[in-house]
Amino acid sequence: MMYARTFVALAFFLFLQSLSAQSIFDLVYSDDDTPLAIRLEVPVDSVLAKVRTKQDAKLAFTDVNGTAQNWDLNVSIRGKFRRQRCEFAPLKLDFGKKDLKAAGLQNWDKYKLVSTCSSDPDAKNLVLKEYLAYRVYNTLTPQSFRVQRVMITYADANGNYPDRTEEGFIIENTDEMAARLGGKEVDNALGLPADAYNPTAEATHALTQYLFSNGDFSMPMARNMKVVEMPTGELVPVGYDFDFSGWVGAPYASPTSEIGQQSIYHRIYQGYAQSDDVMRKVADRFKDKRRQVIDLIANFQYLPTEDRTIVQRFAARFFKELNQMNRNEAALLYDQLRDGVAEMIPSGGEADSFRSMGK
Repeated sequence: MMYARTFVALAFFLFLQSLSAQSIFDLVYSDDDTPLAIRLEVPVDSVLAKVRTKQDAKLAFTDVNGTAQNWDLNVSIRGKFRRQRCEFAPLKLDFGKKDLKAAGLQNWDKYKLVSTCSSDPDAKNLVLKEYLAYRVYNTLTPQSFRVQRVMITYADANGNYPDRTEEGFIIENTDEMAARLGGKEVDNALGLPADAYNPTAEATHALTQYLFSNGDFSMPMARNMKVVEMPTGELVPVGYDFDFSGWVGAPYASPTSEIGQQSIYHRIYQGYAQSDDVMRKVADRFKDKRRQVIDLIANFQYLPTEDRTIVQRFAARFFKELNQMNRNEAALLYDQLRDGVAEMIPSGGEADSFRSMGK
């Protein structure tokens, strides 16, 4: 009996230890906006040629504890639009699970790396504005991807190209994000019923996308979003990829005309119909976060003053209009947000999920 108790205690200790184990992302992540310098040695010829197969690479950085880190890993080209358009396409960092285990880290092994798309002087600011969108998302809700800003020095593994340093950021692994929230990722999120989502989480996600004026996502088609299943069975949507938003204002971005968006700066609410009580509570929460969001933008000194002013005005207009709608009790808040596009149902969606009967 004593041996059994000892075994159970040991198993419980190992379980707790596994929950507290760090990930490779934890070694790079800090909750401020100071960039982490990383050196990524890759075969530049293959990256420029957008070779789809995995390439051997080496990653070096000094972690948040001040320890030098050197990793062998694979990198591969990722993305759709940016993969085709960008001179230096976005990459996926793929660590070896055995290497992670040997280092005492969690086995979350795949991370998205976003960096400047081209040598255009404005490309850096586009990356910074997308990074800032993620940070605002974090401010509004923990049900969002964490990101770490990095200064990436690309070194050619074959010695044929000079080093080049670019602005970028690393996005938290999806399974890691889901575990942090206490749930797990839904493998196939296509066509999930609207009522399966937690109403508050769904409205928070949709209103955040509305703040960014991002038409480039879809709940029914599970595009540019991940879905986390919580222990209760309820679903939580988590958005990502905001480069087509009005917030970023990329010159290559185009509006999503099928939802009624006339320009990337035209805000279209794509959330599911939720009760007025839920919608107004979420709106009140956004109102409470307004000062934090505005200050976050104002204090983000890495963007030029002109860019910060534009983004700040863009956000301020959102908060002003949302508060005006929230004060109007003559109409449902959802109906006010969907005004003008109520009859336009996103592809794959059901009309009943997007239309309200009104008061």
